[in-house]
Amino acid sequence: MWKHLTIATLAFDMLLSAVIAAPGAGLYALDALDDAPVGPMLGGLPVTGMNNAADNDKDTNIPAPADVSSNENTQLTGNGWFKVPITAHKSPKGQVSTISARIRALEKHNLSVPSKWLQAVEKLPIKEYGYGIEYYGEVGIGTPPQKFKLDFDTGSGDVWLAGEDCAVCSRHKKFNPRNSSTHKAEGRKWGISYGDGSFATGYTIRDTVSIGNLTVPNQVIGLATSESRAYQQDTVDGLLGLSYSGVSFIPGVTTFLDNINENDYLKQPIFSVYIKEKDKNDYAGEYLFGDIDHSKFEGELTWVPLSTPKFWEINLDGVSLDVQGVGKEQIEISGPAILDTGTTLIVMDEKQATEFHRGIPSAEKSEIYGWILPTNTDQLIPGNISFAIGGAEFSVPVKNLVREPVKGLDGWSFSAVTSGASNFIIIGDVFFRSNYITFDRGNARVGIAPSKH
Repeated sequence: MWKHLTIATLAFDMLLSAVIAAPGAGLYALDALDDAPVGPMLGGLPVTGMNNAADNDKDTNIPAPADVSSNENTQLTGNGWFKVPITAHKSPKGQVSTISARIRALEKHNLSVPSKWLQAVEKLPIKEYGYGIEYYGEVGIGTPPQKFKLDFDTGSGDVWLAGEDCAVCSRHKKFNPRNSSTHKAEGRKWGISYGDGSFATGYTIRDTVSIGNLTVPNQVIGLATSESRAYQQDTVDGLLGLSYSGVSFIPGVTTFLDNINENDYLKQPIFSVYIKEKDKNDYAGEYLFGDIDHSKFEGELTWVPLSTPKFWEINLDGVSLDVQGVGKEQIEISGPAILDTGTTLIVMDEKQATEFHRGIPSAEKSEIYGWILPTNTDQLIPGNISFAIGGAEFSVPVKNLVREPVKGLDGWSFSAVTSGASNFIIIGDVFFRSNYITFDRGNARVGIAPSKH
């Protein structure tokens, strides 16, 4: 519909800048297997070139396992609903890296990553690492609660943060088990790792997790004792997973979300996510547990059943490009999609990503750096991308697809839509910033409506 422009040569002699995405997954546990690898893992296999993580882990003093009943002390406290404001924080110097965000999104869901993307990230100066824009809320761990900034992640099921034994975690607040009367040792090793070189390793404990006015006892928690420089420079202290127990990478763990649901704490077994552009106080929205805030969205929620209850997975019926003064063009994209607040981008398979960019003037695919767009794409095609879900359409402004500039190529920026070898689409924060979403654990469904900003 729109004429494509071509570029004869794309010379990318550039340094990419920092990483954006929540410190989400690739999490594994080693259940007291003396001959098992203890270094960082990727897709169940050791990651090479990261021996420092394994060496640090060997020196870790891991508490002995305790005999802890999963049903012990499961009474929850609270009043049925509460709000948790989330804060937006930019990495130092506002640097972001779409390449690193792509790697994180793919590896989080155990998808293969092109080797040239990994090579590109390896060229990043370590001082330029960071996580770009992150959204986090305050969570208490232990009794009395020690407060931490944790990323709320619907694509993960685990809780982890820095422990007091992490000598390199000086930027983070670290959990001290000795100061908690409800701490119980577990002693299982765990770790997360990514092909961009970032990792964290440590051991598991059980303790109380407090959020809003809710207290959940006996939750399995991963404590980091070592982490890469990328994590060391991150403002967020760790992660609070909000997915089903089947998504937890530590075997046999009941997730924080399922602990809430199984013990009937909330007046409704739901939580709602509202993300907006941050204000002068860095307020960027809220998570509302147990209720729905109708003042935060237009019209009524469209309820969509989950296609796979293990994930927050729904079916995407179609995509269209609606350009002001021109009209709407259908894009042949559909299939299962995961709603993931811990992923920054939108990830499709190769064919879908190609089809998506087909209607965008001059969009190009680089073998090394993936899809790029003209920086002024929102001026070339002012309008919205619409996602058809559950018989309704939900929009994302075209301007939100344009990410950081490509260094060395004036007038070009990275696209917020990327490709990966996957049987499902990953819908990340690009979509959440325009749409209010309620996650209904009790009825295995989600409700979606356009956000009010």
